[in-house]
Amino acid sequence: MKLIKKILNNFIIPLAILLMFQLIGNLINSYILKFIPGPIIGMLLLLLAMTINIIPYELMKNFSAFLVKHISFFLIPTSVSLIVIIPRIDDYVVRIILLLILSLIIVLIVSGSFASWYSRKTIKGDTDE
Repeated sequence: MKLIKKILNNFIIPLAILLMFQLIGNLINSYILKFIPGPIIGMLLLLLAMTINIIPYELMKNFSAFLVKHISFFLIPTSVSLIVIIPRIDDYVVRIILLLILSLIIVLIVSGSFASWYSRKTIKGDTDE
């Protein structure tokens, strides 16, 4: 019984929450914000829900650590698909590599800026109490 409760709290409930927010994001994408991908909307809504304590951080902590630890497993289908389509994209390889580098730089800048801003906000919030 203890094992079932642990599995439920550490994996099934957080997975259900994650999938629920992805579904909500996809619905919003389908009907309202067509220019923003559904999973991005869902993750932003999940972040908002965790920020305002609708969903406790502790509930998602172990599950997110599990996903990050095993991220290579989740990237296998993408890698196999890329290997399959390489002959079709031969003429565009240089453009694709440049776009990947540019998008990597943009993601690093935006993620780093957000993490820096959020950590400063968190530190200031802790010292004010």
